[in-house]
Amino acid sequence: MDANVILSALIGGKAIRVFIEAKELKLVTTDRVVGEVREYIPVLAKRRSLSRNVMEAVFSLLKLEVVEKEAYLQQVPTALELIGRRDPDDADLVALALALNCPVWTNDNDLVELKEIKTLTTAEILCLVDSWENG
Repeated sequence: MDANVILSALIGGKAIRVFIEAKELKLVTTDRVVGEVREYIPVLAKRRSLSRNVMEAVFSLLKLEVVEKEAYLQQVPTALELIGRRDPDDADLVALALALNCPVWTNDNDLVELKEIKTLTTAEILCLVDSWENG
């Protein structure tokens, strides 16, 4: 998952429903994404007049697994070719998606526009969650 969906959850956005309701999903990310979230928590807390401590506490409680870079290291060169010009900071996340052959949960257009990986927006994941709950 990308930093933008985690940050959305931390400020009370719809993404929090995925963390709460989608217990069957394995939510994985990279250390770089975790670092980006930690970097932006104080910024968002100040901008939204939220408690930084509460945001950090909620972040620590989210059900997510940080995958070691060794697991996707071989895919980094390919990922850099795919996303490097647009946003090289997303290369690790793209490499992880390639290595695991899994979609990326993001609302970032740079990632959504990539044809080589599948992406799911929060709205798409919530539709899946709702369909699982209804049958």
